[in-house]
Amino acid sequence: MTKNSHEIGMQISYENKQITNIYNTKFLRLMIESSLSWKNHIDELISKLNKECYAIRSTKLLMSSEVLRIIYFAYVHSVILYGMVFWGNYSHSKIIYIYIYIYI
Repeated sequence: MTKNSHEIGMQISYENKQITNIYNTKFLRLMIESSLSWKNHIDELISKLNKECYAIRSTKLLMSSEVLRIIYFAYVHSVILYGMVFWGNYSHSKIIYIYIYIYI
């Protein structure tokens, strides 16, 4: 939320049952927030990429560069590209590109 925005308290019901407000949800592997911020999604990506980068770094000496390239495109590149059209321009997303450059 921005400094000048205000949260709107809205209560919605259906068939006399209260529908609760949620602030974020996962839909098609994308973490969508009510504020349309992608911070939680990017934080989840970083967590996932930590595991992938560790696996690549730990096998770096055991495999050829071609095999490492295949592993990278299968596990890291595909994760980064998925949904990038939505979250790629968010300011917090730059950390993913820096992270990949440093740790792989």
